[in-house]
Amino acid sequence: MRKIKKTGIYILVVCVLLCALVTIKPLLRQEKGAEKMALTLGQTYQNPFVLDQEWEDYGIGDPYVLRFDGTYYLYCSTKDRRVGVKAWSSDDLVNWRYEGLVTKEAISEGAYAPEVVYWNGAFYMYTSPAGKGHYVLQSDKPTGPFVAKTGNLGFTIDGSVFIDDDEKWYFTHAKLNGIMASPMKDPYTIEAGQQLNASLGHWTEGSMIIKRNGRYFITYTGNHVFSKGYRVNYGVNHESPIGAYTIPENNPILISTANDFNGLGHSATVMGPDLDSYYMVYHNLVGRSAEGPPLRKLNLDRLVFNGDKMSVLGPTHGSPQEVPRMPAFQDIPGAAPSADKWEPIRGARGKEIWVSKAMTGHRYTAEYNFRWYQAQAAGSSLDVIFAYGDADNYRSARVNKATMELSLTEWTNGVETVVATIPLPKETDLTKVHTVRIESGKSGTLLYWDGLLKIEEAAMKGRDGRIGYAWPQGEKPDLHFTAFSNEANGSSDVQALKPLPGMLEAVHAEFEGKPTIQSGITPDGSESVRLSKGKDGLHFRVNVREDGSYLLSLNAAKNSAGSTLKLEVNGTTKTLKLDASLFADHAAWTKVPLGEFELKAGTQWLSLHGAKGDVTLRYVEASPTVSVPEQAVIKPTAVGLVNRFGGDVGWTDYTVSFDVTLKANTSDEVGVLFRTTNESDFKDQVKDAFMGYTLAFHTDKVELRRVNYENTVEAASGSLLFKPGQTRHLSVKLKGSLIEVFSEDSDKSILTWRDPNAFLLGRVGLRGVSIAWTISPLTVTMK
Repeated sequence: MRKIKKTGIYILVVCVLLCALVTIKPLLRQEKGAEKMALTLGQTYQNPFVLDQEWEDYGIGDPYVLRFDGTYYLYCSTKDRRVGVKAWSSDDLVNWRYEGLVTKEAISEGAYAPEVVYWNGAFYMYTSPAGKGHYVLQSDKPTGPFVAKTGNLGFTIDGSVFIDDDEKWYFTHAKLNGIMASPMKDPYTIEAGQQLNASLGHWTEGSMIIKRNGRYFITYTGNHVFSKGYRVNYGVNHESPIGAYTIPENNPILISTANDFNGLGHSATVMGPDLDSYYMVYHNLVGRSAEGPPLRKLNLDRLVFNGDKMSVLGPTHGSPQEVPRMPAFQDIPGAAPSADKWEPIRGARGKEIWVSKAMTGHRYTAEYNFRWYQAQAAGSSLDVIFAYGDADNYRSARVNKATMELSLTEWTNGVETVVATIPLPKETDLTKVHTVRIESGKSGTLLYWDGLLKIEEAAMKGRDGRIGYAWPQGEKPDLHFTAFSNEANGSSDVQALKPLPGMLEAVHAEFEGKPTIQSGITPDGSESVRLSKGKDGLHFRVNVREDGSYLLSLNAAKNSAGSTLKLEVNGTTKTLKLDASLFADHAAWTKVPLGEFELKAGTQWLSLHGAKGDVTLRYVEASPTVSVPEQAVIKPTAVGLVNRFGGDVGWTDYTVSFDVTLKANTSDEVGVLFRTTNESDFKDQVKDAFMGYTLAFHTDKVELRRVNYENTVEAASGSLLFKPGQTRHLSVKLKGSLIEVFSEDSDKSILTWRDPNAFLLGRVGLRGVSIAWTISPLTVTMK
């Protein structure tokens, strides 16, 4: 971060404390009592969307959304052998207006995955027509017309551009076994690249990079557009957009293989209308069009962040969801701000000042869009104002046209202090639309120029006031979309209604008492919450999809063992002890089942209170369950040939028994599958396309593997000898996170493992095909 010409009273003091690995943050939200307001959905939307003028028998594939000057612009892939790129616009991400074809260039025939970025007055479109290399098209409007500016630049499909805070450009695109990334010299020149570790174990595409809270997040999709198991993963990097990414354990963040909703992928991320939230757009697969290409539909779900962790609140399908929240204040002032929303401040140091009648709180995000046709005076400057109390007390971000600098300033009792000054990006043209965004709260103030973080002042804490503009009398700036929201730095993640089934991050709850937020102790870089000695509580705003039985589980630290919690939902309270036997010996954190609960469809509160001892938790998970039969014989046939499945994805604790026969010595491997979900079968994807467990048989041993599509881990193994012609009877007992394997009628297990991040529900199945092995039908019994 560049900061120069820093003066005045704001001196940032950095204190490095090396006393512990744990950082405990003070409570940053208002304490909440026992009374909770009733929750309602208000305006809603429902996935998938049907838009006016979608490509016939093709729909919306590979969606990308650009936010510019307070408006959203949606672009999608063009149907094969058609020319042009279609676009839609929206004010709220939900109601879309068709804008027509934004280009009719011949090279746009079958344009794959067009993406548009704005920079200094120009809109640049990157697309790969029919997958045959990339082209750059340019326009001075987001609705075109876009004109081809380059020849074929090469590269595979799904090009995406990221501009970093230092104004450097990067280009990513699809590749077998990992996304490729390249620096860019300018919007038209892509340099040699390198392969990232952002991979789905096979063909990987649909990449996008965003930067939030100092972290680079990359999303990517695969393996094949016609696969039910098409999905979205993400990675996080603290140093570089093209360095090695950490791939968190909650991947994939977007997947569904249900018959009526599958093939989810090729996502794009965009800031929400409230200037603080983030949303993911993606498509789902409907089927194959009459001409052969895929038929897809548009979907939208909320994203939430917790440290290094990014999660999708979904996927949601076929149920109403809360529409994105709008700013607390918004307007387009133009050349003459309206008297109903703005107030002029006359005679203030030779400047014309307009401030909003609406006032922010102490925490807020404000956005200002403007352009400056010409300056009358040599020293002309334009101030965007925030924290306005009166003409002698306010803060501003100043654009100095003479020096082409951006400054953060403060007026206190009529005395101005310039807090920090930086140069504007090279070749900035102030006659084009530019954006200043201010985020201010207890953690300080951030100043963004055209989406790039330029000044960060921890000492400038948030202060309430009005927003506005100031400029020398006689000047005529053109004031565009201007707004503020009383949210900042992700605070809106707490207010969001969380859909269930799904995951509830502890830091996104309303706090009661004084829970403490802890950093630096989780394996995925997320923050956890400690509830102390029965005084603290967490209240989650949830939106349950449908009536039914749900398994609730809690990811808790090992030092929580022996503590007691109270869980309240649907007006009933249940006391739950976190018994030490439920925690994995070899892990600091374990997903602990809390039991099955009846939930009613609709909005409600789900609350946790510490009852005895301290509880440190990361998240709560809710999954719909189906009763396990007293006894059922399953002949797995569903999905594929190599991996076959049967039973119900809602089964939780059960025992599966079967006979295994070795007919002849072999190096072949076969296996039994259990607790499997999201199963898929397609030739162009990873071999084991499911989530769950495999118990694999060899002639001398059994191996237990945890499978999550491209990520397979051998968890445990046990000795078990087979002779040709020998049949062995085995049983696998699943209770919570504990897996035990028994042979014959012995009470002593040959293999025992407790998965700290367990799959707690799922079907049964068989893996592998071999003439040397046979496995009997599987008998499933209720535990």
